[in-house]
Amino acid sequence: MNKSRVEAFTDAIIAIVLTIMILEFKTPESAKLSAIISQIPYMISYAVGWLFIGIAWYNHHYMFSKAKVITRKVFWTNNFWMFTTSFIPVATAWVGRDLNAQGPEIFYTIVYALWSFAYVILTYTIARENELAGYPKVAKSIRDMKIYRALTSWKFMGAEIIVWTLVLIYMPALQMLLVSFQVLAVGGNVNSDSDKLF
Repeated sequence: MNKSRVEAFTDAIIAIVLTIMILEFKTPESAKLSAIISQIPYMISYAVGWLFIGIAWYNHHYMFSKAKVITRKVFWTNNFWMFTTSFIPVATAWVGRDLNAQGPEIFYTIVYALWSFAYVILTYTIARENELAGYPKVAKSIRDMKIYRALTSWKFMGAEIIVWTLVLIYMPALQMLLVSFQVLAVGGNVNSDSDKLF
């Protein structure tokens, strides 16, 4: 399968997702600067969503740059990952209405969990397909990605589930902080060769 076509398709979907997110931002009717205050919760959830997608795209780009083969399995797991990503604007908009409401925060957690699962499956599939095609070094470098190692660590995921549950019960607004921290600490901590691929 043509790798550049799959990358271009993915880039287009990501661009659409980001565009939908900014379109949810409502322009105040008033010309007073204070009119924007009502949009601050959405600005916070939008900023977290932008960070989330931006770092995910960087890691996705890394995997595809390293990959020597893109098979039909990779194509379909990539489609599943994009499908879960397409729910981020809905979750972002709903959370942006009330950062401390349990319902929207639980929905955001479900979207985040499904997205994480899809990302693990995608990473595993790219590594496995390249290993089967005779590129073990490519597979190893993809499996060594810190985001993949964290999302497949039972200790990390177990602790995350406990913390997430407590936050959602007692202080839902902290979830945006948790997502930001995880995205920066795990997803933003990229492999040392990520800037040397071209």
